[in-house]
Amino acid sequence: MSSYLKPSAAFMRNHHTVAASLICSFFYIFIFTACGSISSYHHTALDTPSRHVDNGMKFLTINKFDAAVLEFSRASELDPEYAPAYTGLGLAYGRMGDFEKGYEFIELATEKARGYEQECDAKNARIQLDTLKKNL
Repeated sequence: MSSYLKPSAAFMRNHHTVAASLICSFFYIFIFTACGSISSYHHTALDTPSRHVDNGMKFLTINKFDAAVLEFSRASELDPEYAPAYTGLGLAYGRMGDFEKGYEFIELATEKARGYEQECDAKNARIQLDTLKKNL
């Protein structure tokens, strides 16, 4: 092979550097666009009112009331007419000792209840608050 067809060592070093830079650039673009920001969490299929209420109820069972309030609040943001979110908020605030706020949320849940099951849940939550308050 003649010397004019062989790439020089400097050309090869520069060529590899450019290739490495391109690969790194594509990697960073992929990472920052594919992963998205943390706020994109709120647009996933897991971000539903019922999922947040389920999570909130789990937090209530382990006495993580602040976390429960965050979950129930997110559920009410996603669907302001979703009664179980307000039932959960009522229970959480009641267990934290804020019975006034707890009863307000239970009343709101009763107003927004759709169907027999949600109505029963709101009534049962009121009974739980009454029992908690009585036992203080």
